[in-house]
Amino acid sequence: MPRQIVVLFVHGIFADDPNFANPMRKALRDLLGDELNRHIDFYSIYWSKRVRDHQLNYMDRARSAANISDNKLRRFLLQGLGDAAAYQKTRHRDSSIYYEVHNILTEEIRSIDKKGTTLKNGGDRLLVFVGHSLGCHVISTYMWDMNKLKQRDKSSVDEDAKRDQEVGVLWNELTAETSSPFRKLETFAGLVTLGCNIPMFTFTFGPDRLMPITVAPTTDGQNAHPAFPGKALPPPLKDKARWLNFYSKRDLLAFPLKPLNPHFHDEERIEDIAVVSESRLSTWFPYWSGINAHLGYWTNADVVNRTADLLRSLAADESS
Repeated sequence: MPRQIVVLFVHGIFADDPNFANPMRKALRDLLGDELNRHIDFYSIYWSKRVRDHQLNYMDRARSAANISDNKLRRFLLQGLGDAAAYQKTRHRDSSIYYEVHNILTEEIRSIDKKGTTLKNGGDRLLVFVGHSLGCHVISTYMWDMNKLKQRDKSSVDEDAKRDQEVGVLWNELTAETSSPFRKLETFAGLVTLGCNIPMFTFTFGPDRLMPITVAPTTDGQNAHPAFPGKALPPPLKDKARWLNFYSKRDLLAFPLKPLNPHFHDEERIEDIAVVSESRLSTWFPYWSGINAHLGYWTNADVVNRTADLLRSLAADESS
């Protein structure tokens, strides 16, 4: 019997539709076939509404007060730069989009977990993330933060919880014996990044201080483990775990990850894959070509086929 898999789509900049992942979801369903589809559940995490409301409200005021033009190019820049500027980690959770977005991911995972993730044939559902654009950075920071939090010493967590109760709540969920491996994020088996711009968030402190989620964090002197692959995965599944990073050379917002530093370069699970995500017509128009490339991954044949291959590999249960 195939293993059960939960696929979580996380969008990036420009997303205005909760159904943003439907084209890729449909393409994957068509490729995987009825038997495997019965064992894979797809969910989309739509987090941009709060940010988008701020942006649109400002544009309404600016247009009224200063007669500033509101056109597609301005909105493209406002949403692209505005989303990235909003997603900045702050010291406290209050009024922080960074933590609000993380809370949205946590609530979705909680909801899925409550539906029941333990299987009749043993084990737990596997977790696979698919991120686009800024969503790749969202997934990476979320998994890093959650993984580091659950490996902290209880006394240090209790001290922080005096100022922020949510820290204590999360730590308890992520460490409780009654929590499922899925809820603890320990069945994390696959990551697919589309048009990834993680390197752009390294320029403040330099790439040497950036660690991929395949590296264990430094925690309170404990023997820490990385977020990816998940701690609860058996060795055969850990061997299959992959981070597929798709980018187009025409996409000005997409980058390979291997050149970041030796930690990324030497990680065998990370694979940078160049694709042609732009349409042929758009290549005649340089400006549109870059935008078209950044938005074209969802239905790109190479992206969909390689993602489907990863899901087939993870779902296959050699023991059955």
